[in-house]
Amino acid sequence: MNLSTHIVFGILVGALLFGRPEIALMVGVGSAINDLDREYGFFSKESFRRLQIHRALFHNFLFIGIVYLINPFFGFGAFFHSFLDSFTTTRDRGVELLYSFSRIVTKAVYDSDGNKLPLDPKHKIYFLSNDLPGLTRRTTKDIKPGETPVPNRRTYGPARSGKYLDKCIFCGSIAIVLLLLLFSVLGLHHFINFSTRNEPLSVTIPLLIGSVGVFLNFFVGELDRKKLVKTKSDRPYKFSFILSIGIMIFAIFLGGILNSTGVFTTIGMMPYIAAGVVVFVLVALGVLIFLREVFQSTARKSH
Repeated sequence: MNLSTHIVFGILVGALLFGRPEIALMVGVGSAINDLDREYGFFSKESFRRLQIHRALFHNFLFIGIVYLINPFFGFGAFFHSFLDSFTTTRDRGVELLYSFSRIVTKAVYDSDGNKLPLDPKHKIYFLSNDLPGLTRRTTKDIKPGETPVPNRRTYGPARSGKYLDKCIFCGSIAIVLLLLLFSVLGLHHFINFSTRNEPLSVTIPLLIGSVGVFLNFFVGELDRKKLVKTKSDRPYKFSFILSIGIMIFAIFLGGILNSTGVFTTIGMMPYIAAGVVVFVLVALGVLIFLREVFQSTARKSH
């Protein structure tokens, strides 16, 4: 999915759920954050492809939860970004929703041809099968996986062509947003409330600063990735990348300082959040181990 599609879809969802233009824009900005895991200034091209970071590092439930704690509307946007990307196939690499826990699992029960692989007693958890090399070879160069077989850790969707799906969602979202605006302006139905609201500067300023950092990261990153500007050294790109990350971190800290009450409220919730994460992980591991035992028992009986 293109970045523009994610932003427009996020604005549409924000307008439908909350009916306020400033919140719709925040959801739209949040929808752009996930793609900060592109190569840009992060890694060398080789390590980026080898580690398969894109659609993993910032497209998972853990990251979405962290963004939600910083700003709930950014969190909504980040969730819907990963939701859209989960409809794409292996050509676009889907999404790795359980990163980084999914990287703990290194073995699969079947290879990419459906042949049973030998099980290692040292490994208690397996994924069902390895990635299909015939499909992953067709991915774009910047997210093409390596030659070493790896388990299918990602969630893939039914869309055979991510390009056509992207265009349909982009055009459809634009049309619906314009329709909502038209109905609201004409007074037929107030889908979007344009009444004046005085948002506190303690909220507005950090959001604006953070949005500048996100925009700078994408803008300079795309210039570097597509080699639109030729330079003798990579230093300008690296400096711009570090600057953009610094701006985003500064915005987070500034927001925390200016909204200390909300920070203390979030901190007070951390024990409950941590307990929920622990319970989720333990239950998930228990279910996986149980299913593995059932699978092995069934396999032994069949032989």
